[in-house]
Amino acid sequence: LKPFWLKLRSATPPKVFLTPASAPCISEAAMAARLNLVSVALLAACAICLLNTAFVSAPAQPRSAAATVAALAAAGAPLAAFANDELLEYNMAGEVTTFMTGGDFAVTLGYTAISFVSYLLLTKLKII
Repeated sequence: LKPFWLKLRSATPPKVFLTPASAPCISEAAMAARLNLVSVALLAACAICLLNTAFVSAPAQPRSAAATVAALAAAGAPLAAFANDELLEYNMAGEVTTFMTGGDFAVTLGYTAISFVSYLLLTKLKII
């Protein structure tokens, strides 16, 4: 009793739809021309896509400064209504704090411990 994957599905060989005798005869020049046409079409499509994103159309009609200010005020009104006036503590550029110094030491010691343990394991297992 054979498993189902070892059983032959049919006794006839698979059908070949395009044999060398029945294949259409295409010259190498015609094949090269087709490939050249495909590559030119692909490059043209890529160029069109890139050119569409490179240029921005002009605005439909210019706005006056008063209309722009009014639109910005109307858009910002909901944000201003719910804005919290909080003081957020953050490090300024170049400011050294005790938290930052402690974090630097913790990260350095942590990575040193990982490196040492990795080296110890690799040498004990004789991988290195």
